[in-house]
Amino acid sequence: MITKKGLQRLGILLLAVLTAMLAGAVIILLSGANPLNAYYSMLIKPMTSLGNIGGVFIHFIPLLLIGIGVSFTFHAKLNNLGGQGQMLMGALGMTLIGIPPVGDALGAFSLPVGFLLAMIFGAIWAAIAGFMKTRFGASEIVVTLMLNYIAVQAINYILFYHLRTDGEIRSPRIVKMLPKLFEGTRITWGVVIALVLVVVYALVMAKTKFGFNLRTVGGSIKAAKYSGINTKLYYFLSMAISGAFCGIAGAAQISGNTRRLTESTAGDYGFSGIVVAMLGSLHPVGLVIASFLMALLTSGSSMMQTDTGIPESFTQVLQALIVLFILMGMAISDGKVKRRKGGKEK
Repeated sequence: MITKKGLQRLGILLLAVLTAMLAGAVIILLSGANPLNAYYSMLIKPMTSLGNIGGVFIHFIPLLLIGIGVSFTFHAKLNNLGGQGQMLMGALGMTLIGIPPVGDALGAFSLPVGFLLAMIFGAIWAAIAGFMKTRFGASEIVVTLMLNYIAVQAINYILFYHLRTDGEIRSPRIVKMLPKLFEGTRITWGVVIALVLVVVYALVMAKTKFGFNLRTVGGSIKAAKYSGINTKLYYFLSMAISGAFCGIAGAAQISGNTRRLTESTAGDYGFSGIVVAMLGSLHPVGLVIASFLMALLTSGSSMMQTDTGIPESFTQVLQALIVLFILMGMAISDGKVKRRKGGKEK
């Protein structure tokens, strides 16, 4: 059942997207291009052929997985800005298992083992921030951001000195790739993995004691402590679980798309995953819809650049505007609620 608060939040999210699109249209006009043509190339053209749709789903998979991971920390009122680094660590895990000679020895088993190691690597990388938060009270925002830079440089070092191939700073190809879900397209079984994990996320948050306690910690620290919940443990676990999902995103990117590890494997998915979590309002169905929208924007940005000359980076501007307007809408909404409560108390 949809509550009044839920409808209000949905209205804020829709209004934020529409306002961001209108602001983006103004920017496009100022650059001398036609907003209708630009948005057609970005939002409609990627859906006009199976090949283009496959390109959308390539972005959909990591966006959804990182969006789920970030949602776990948001439920605990934490902020995981380290999706890029955690995804890179996951991609490294899949690469180490998937390339020869390990990949040859494991054969088809290299995929499940690679996903498992990617999950562990991502969880460990995020758990560093969780430990710093619970042990020393360090800001998880700062720590996760700094860990992104460390991850990028660590990957560069590993690629340059240990995995470099063909004279280029990139790893060898992994032996096994995720099979295609539909032949003739780029849509792989990674889509199924991501959607199954959405269901897992929904069940954990709605049906388990862990999910209830996590929401309690995020709702009120005092209430959580009064209930006997170890808040530090849930802070740590939410970060580790978040990193595990980001690590899986890295494994899916390597095994379903790039097949090689490079410095840019994680791209901008870390930031975009935060947008997905906010736009999806942490709801399983909302995350799927938001992931598809962000994937559409990302995939269509290259077509928009070709057709209109608007650079691909315009997508990042749109994402930033969406976040800005969501935050503004939530702030205005919360301010009205507080004033209403204050008036009643008087």
